Amino acid sequence: MKKKLKIVLILIALSLSGIIVFQTYWSINAYQVNKKNFDANIDIAMQHALDSCKKNYFDSIRVVLVRRLSDPNVVIKMDTVPLQDAQRNFFQTKITDTVYAQNKKRSKKKSSDTIITKKTSPSKETVDYSLLNVWISNRHSESSNPLPLSISIYNYYKHKVGNTATVPQVLTEMAFYSPEMASYIISILSIGDIPVFPSHLPSSSKNQGTKPLPYDSIFKNATFSMPPNYRQATVLKIKKYYTAELKKMHIYSPFNISVTKAPTEPQSPTLSYSETTEHNYKYNAFLLFNQHNFEPLFFRAIFHQAQSIVIKGMMLTLICSVLLILLTIYCFYYIIIMLKQQKRIAELKDDFINNMTHEFKTPIATITVAIEGLQKFNGLNDPDKTQRYLQTSRNELNRLNELVTRALNVAASENNEISLVKEQIDIDTLINEAITSEKLKAGKDVSITYTNKNAIKYIEADKLHFGSVITNLIDNAIKYSNEPVIIQINLLQNGNKIQLSVKDNGIGIPASHINHIFDKFHRVPTGNLHNVKGTGLGLSYVKYIVEAHNGTVTVKSETNNGTEFIINIPINNE
Repeated sequence: MKKKLKIVLILIALSLSGIIVFQTYWSINAYQVNKKNFDANIDIAMQHALDSCKKNYFDSIRVVLVRRLSDPNVVIKMDTVPLQDAQRNFFQTKITDTVYAQNKKRSKKKSSDTIITKKTSPSKETVDYSLLNVWISNRHSESSNPLPLSISIYNYYKHKVGNTATVPQVLTEMAFYSPEMASYIISILSIGDIPVFPSHLPSSSKNQGTKPLPYDSIFKNATFSMPPNYRQATVLKIKKYYTAELKKMHIYSPFNISVTKAPTEPQSPTLSYSETTEHNYKYNAFLLFNQHNFEPLFFRAIFHQAQSIVIKGMMLTLICSVLLILLTIYCFYYIIIMLKQQKRIAELKDDFINNMTHEFKTPIATITVAIEGLQKFNGLNDPDKTQRYLQTSRNELNRLNELVTRALNVAASENNEISLVKEQIDIDTLINEAITSEKLKAGKDVSITYTNKNAIKYIEADKLHFGSVITNLIDNAIKYSNEPVIIQINLLQNGNKIQLSVKDNGIGIPASHINHIFDKFHRVPTGNLHNVKGTGLGLSYVKYIVEAHNGTVTVKSETNNGTEFIINIPINNE
């Protein structure tokens, strides 16, 4: 049994170690995968943020251009001019190219797999080949030459913006796709951004004290230059959009934005550190289609607490993994405890069988000897000898019956099959009968004193089983005591309960066994007393009967200083 238990423990230890190693290996791999996903997601978020900043930049330029072209000081004239055949062919080709370029760009946005292989011309019925001459002027400048436009191209962009679009809105939209229109608008409006001082005016104006003319531009001399705080403003804008993109991916992690004017070598991401790749961004200020003259900035997001963020994302999985390991450990621990209990119960049963065998063997041997004496040594002819042999046989049969009854009672109590018959019993008579019975079969010098301090007369209990409880306690006190045996039995009333104590001067119970003495089959080592026999069932039966009377039983004991059992049950037990 010990060898098998050892093998089982080794197998359990190996299984538990394997589970822990596997869970640890899986957690590390899961962390590495999630870390790679985290690095990829923060880079995608940066790209989306820069795209949003770029869109915001162009939308802002649209607002500015529309506002400036809509200024009352800005005059836009448009005249219709019929086309000659050569001009008609030129603008027909230009219209076709414009529509083709716009359709191609729109198709790429809708599907990266779409490839346009041929140009599609507008319907001849819907194309107006008349020419528009556009003049733009303000208080500072006036275009000397108009910008020729096809009415169809103009109508195309108007339809793109919306049928209710104003002329400034249409011209602004055209400027984003037509370099000629962009250059034409900027060349006119930029003159208004140059300060005009009185020294530039005619002398007559000077004498009149003319003040500098106000700027038309909201740029204030920034049409082709960056504002002084452009770098800080750009970082704040990118950080705002980047934070929003991270929230969409459920990433809530502190980060820093690194900004450089020249590309630098990025640091390689580690398990605890992350950074995005370096992205260039040239939409830093309102430079109005003149970006190629300015160097871009390079942006990179740096995460110093990437490890904690990834672990937080895995927290539910890690908690479940830890709980699974703890549950497995508990199950294995429970199995080990149960195996030890089964092993202990098996040992106790073996001891019980051995003890019962010896207990049964003694009365059987005694009765056999008495019968042989009667048969072989003419015991029947000697009445006194016959009476002694018969009495001895009767006593041993009673002892044998008592052992069988005790075993059956414990088995019945285990199956909750004992039915109590409660009645009013004279407690003094019950205890005195038990004392007399135990003294007769003790075989030792026994002194038993009984005191009823409150003169309790009757109690409500089962006479047979409660009497067996008292008998068991007195029998144990005699068996586990050296001569002379001194036993004190005290009865007193404690409220609506009676307290019965049985105290001896015996060998006592070791502290390590106090919590197990009421367990079935458990026997306390007897020290130097090697002739004490028992089944290990008595105290288990005592506890069951007392609790069946709604009472409690406790024990106080010190090694070599005796033992005291204390029973408390209600006087009127219903």
